[in-house]
Amino acid sequence: MPPLIAFLIGLSLLGLFIWYFGTDSEKRQRTIGTVLALGLVGFCLYSLIPPSEKVKLGMDLAGGARFTLKLDPGEGITLNPGDQDQAVDVLNRRLNALGTSDVLIAKQGEDQIVVDVPNREGQKIDAKRLEQLRTILTQAANLNFHLSHPEDSPAKVVQVEGGDAFVLDAVILPFREDMQREGGREKMILRKKPNIVGDDVKDAWTFNNAGRWEIMVSLKGDGKDALYEMSSKHKGNDRVRMAIVLDEEIISAPSFNEAIPGGTARITGDFTGEQARTLATSMKNPLRTKPKVEYEEYFPPTLAKTAIDQGLRAGMWGLCLTAVFMLIYYRFAGIIALAGLSVNIILLFGILAIFQADFTLAGIAGVILTIGIAIDANVLIYERLREERAAGKSIGAAIKAAYEKAFSAIFDAQITTLITAMVLLWLAEGAVKGFAVTLTIGILVSLFSALLVTRVCFNWLVPPDSKRDLKFMQILGRKSIDFLGASKVSRLLSAALIVTAISVMAVKGSGALGIEFAGGDQIRFQASETATTETVTKAIEALDLSSKPSVQAMTPVGGEGETFSVRVEEGKGGEAADAVRDAGLVKREAGAEGEVGLSKISSVVAGEMAKNSLIALCVGLIVIFAYVTMRFEYSFAVGAIIALVHDLLIAVGIVVLSGRELNLILVGAFLAIAGYSINDTIVIFDRIRETLRSKRGDVKDIMNLAIGTTLSRTILTSLTTLITVGCLFIFGGPALSDFSFAIIVGVLIGTYSSIFVASPIVFWWAKRSKTNLRREVLDSDQDSAPPSDDGGA
Repeated sequence: MPPLIAFLIGLSLLGLFIWYFGTDSEKRQRTIGTVLALGLVGFCLYSLIPPSEKVKLGMDLAGGARFTLKLDPGEGITLNPGDQDQAVDVLNRRLNALGTSDVLIAKQGEDQIVVDVPNREGQKIDAKRLEQLRTILTQAANLNFHLSHPEDSPAKVVQVEGGDAFVLDAVILPFREDMQREGGREKMILRKKPNIVGDDVKDAWTFNNAGRWEIMVSLKGDGKDALYEMSSKHKGNDRVRMAIVLDEEIISAPSFNEAIPGGTARITGDFTGEQARTLATSMKNPLRTKPKVEYEEYFPPTLAKTAIDQGLRAGMWGLCLTAVFMLIYYRFAGIIALAGLSVNIILLFGILAIFQADFTLAGIAGVILTIGIAIDANVLIYERLREERAAGKSIGAAIKAAYEKAFSAIFDAQITTLITAMVLLWLAEGAVKGFAVTLTIGILVSLFSALLVTRVCFNWLVPPDSKRDLKFMQILGRKSIDFLGASKVSRLLSAALIVTAISVMAVKGSGALGIEFAGGDQIRFQASETATTETVTKAIEALDLSSKPSVQAMTPVGGEGETFSVRVEEGKGGEAADAVRDAGLVKREAGAEGEVGLSKISSVVAGEMAKNSLIALCVGLIVIFAYVTMRFEYSFAVGAIIALVHDLLIAVGIVVLSGRELNLILVGAFLAIAGYSINDTIVIFDRIRETLRSKRGDVKDIMNLAIGTTLSRTILTSLTTLITVGCLFIFGGPALSDFSFAIIVGVLIGTYSSIFVASPIVFWWAKRSKTNLRREVLDSDQDSAPPSDDGGA
């Protein structure tokens, strides 16, 4: 689709969106909402079909290799973005010369370059090619300065290459295509031995001299003396040229106009600005020192295909079980919820396709979590609808009131989860970035589908004057339970859990950190029939290792055989891969060599990842704290924040206690838990505040009543989330096992704390600070109310 057409369609849909919320007519809202929903779905389907071509798979699902290189230009030389561009260009040329297509090379930070090499037909990346790629990427760029050979001429080049002539002590090199060529020539005959080596270049820069671009180059040591000697000898002789050669290609061949003392030369010519900058950065040669691989990952095609199959299986099971639950529990309204969920998924993948965002393994987790978030919003609306019908309202009035009253809780809950997703998107790295992208899109489309799509469906299928009634199943009625009275028991339980969590983390220490935070090498492979934990351990321990390897076997439900993950010290990953392959422990496909996934992370990068992840976690929590403090009265903010810290401490402790290692994807899980915990707490707090406004009586009784009123919703949303994430844990395979386990723990702890921790803390804080909760809520309402139109003196 032409960009202009896509822009106009997007602008029209935005206009409809604004019009929908700006009109008071239900009939007009129904029509506009229908056009808007169908328009968005149609646009996304057009952008999505066929998904195999339109959805861009991340490296972990497409298969391939990823390298993060650190540039070290040498002592006293500072890199700038232009130097990084030059390094990217050099690496691109090397990989293109190898016949590698669809390579993605991007700058990262101030001195790093990320290289993604995907698997393609005819370009399968096996162990041999992986080593070849590593060699090409980590070799230093060769920069030298050669004088032209006395016999150099276009005719002589043709004769030598045709075998009709021979020139001693010479080499024929081509000009680089994108650089200025002397006389339109393609090749030159140069002296074989360089006259100046690249290490003698001190610096190079450009300047615009009255509209003409010129390059200055400063030499040091022997290069400075050699430049003066050659320029003095050959000045004014246009037949003698100094060819600047980078990686066996001539990037410029100027002649000497004058003697050059002091080692600083000026290169003039008919350069464009881009050519001048390229030539200057080429001579600085940011790849003069061998780049260091700080992070390396290899995703074999078979493991990538297995990951896709497992992700699809987990998603389908999650969707089917959620659909069955909604249909059984909410019946006709459940059909409408599923219609909204279908729109949600179409929009999510459509937007990923439109913006060509990578869909990664962690993104699968984001999709499945999005299903839970979308159903959560529907449960909130439907439980409100049940209450409005029980209060005697007509079906039309009950639907309208349910959407209006649920809006605040849905919006607040989604915003806090969106905050965590945005922080991850901003600060996180690696796998977590894919999770954050998917979750961010998922939250936004969930709001759209829950608040607009399902409302439009109700307006068509259950109009205000409809005689149809909506029947819901009810497992939990309103229970009169003294939740706050149980706080003595809950305090002891929470204290025991927190002490246990802190103790476990203290004992484990750095041993609880995964490869991404501790550094080292890790291999992953599908096991052959002879592979067991004992045989794999034996094969690895035969290597010369300074520390004990960590061997973990994982068997996914519905998958074929076991998958092993082996962690060894830094620099030993390649040897470990060869060891398990040579021992016949790796599953072979159709006689091919067994494929072993490999991750290499230097201790420096691991330290940076750990620091950045901690910053992301802290920033996420601070932003959530700030939002809750601004959104709620102080007493409620204190309860929400303490409950959130409580949930995270216990969740991290249980994850570590279970023997799992803390890694990048778990940072995403912990921030998702923070969002979920606040989500649950906000819904209960909203109901407590609403009940305090409308009912008289003892505050403790009112709080118990409000918690009991939302108990059904709390349990239902936890159940639907557990269904989807449980499917991910059971069917999603080893790669997503840790993430889904952490979310399951977080949901259970968050449900417990929203009932038995957050509200009791609010009540305790109000008593301790002698705060009248009802007065605090009413005063807050008055402060936020719009000014009256009575005028003033």
